[in-house]
Amino acid sequence: MATLRLYQSTPYPCPYLPEYTAHHHISDPNILLSPKLYSSLIDVGFRRAGERIHRPNCIRCKQCISLRVPVAKFNLSKGQRRLIKKNTDLETTIVDCPDYSKYFTLYQQYISNRHPDSENMQNVADTFENFLFSRWAKTFSIEFRLGNKDLVCVAICDPLLQGWSAVYTFYDPAFLARGLGTYAIVEQIKLLQESGLDYLYLGYWIKDCDKMSYKTRFKPCEVFKNEQWRSIDE
Repeated sequence: MATLRLYQSTPYPCPYLPEYTAHHHISDPNILLSPKLYSSLIDVGFRRAGERIHRPNCIRCKQCISLRVPVAKFNLSKGQRRLIKKNTDLETTIVDCPDYSKYFTLYQQYISNRHPDSENMQNVADTFENFLFSRWAKTFSIEFRLGNKDLVCVAICDPLLQGWSAVYTFYDPAFLARGLGTYAIVEQIKLLQESGLDYLYLGYWIKDCDKMSYKTRFKPCEVFKNEQWRSIDE
């Protein structure tokens, strides 16, 4: 059986609930994970950030909850159907071995416009490389381009044995009205349905954080609570 040594992070201010201090269990970044072990860890509430796997281990708060969408059961909402019609002129392409340097300008535009006060803006080049990608995860991208081939949105994903982990999505702020963040997730669900895989993992959801509320709009969805997956409505 594969094992992985975990470490307790030093405390730091929670980026989602400022009144709390956050802690994580984190893996040694020098350990390269196998696809099987990585898939198993995602399935018990872990998440990748750069080379490290982590899971919240906060003392006073248990609000960070892993959320996934069982894609075979997914039902489009009216709003999501409208977004699909709004974006019919976009071409979706999976890129297995992307040249990530081509995405940096778009990422920088997105962060500076959508998250100007975040820690990511303090060293955007460093977070681009050390947050999104790793040596071992076989990360791929999904590109969304207009008919003229202009790149307007990129979804970064990790393949799992049971589905995909949606790592991050960024887009051209000039196209804010298109709802590209939501559209990218709908497209990932569609692609997973076509591939016969089971789940799209959307990372952590926090009930009391408005920034996280969009994740529950992909229904039905499941959350990992008390070491088991269950419907969010239970």
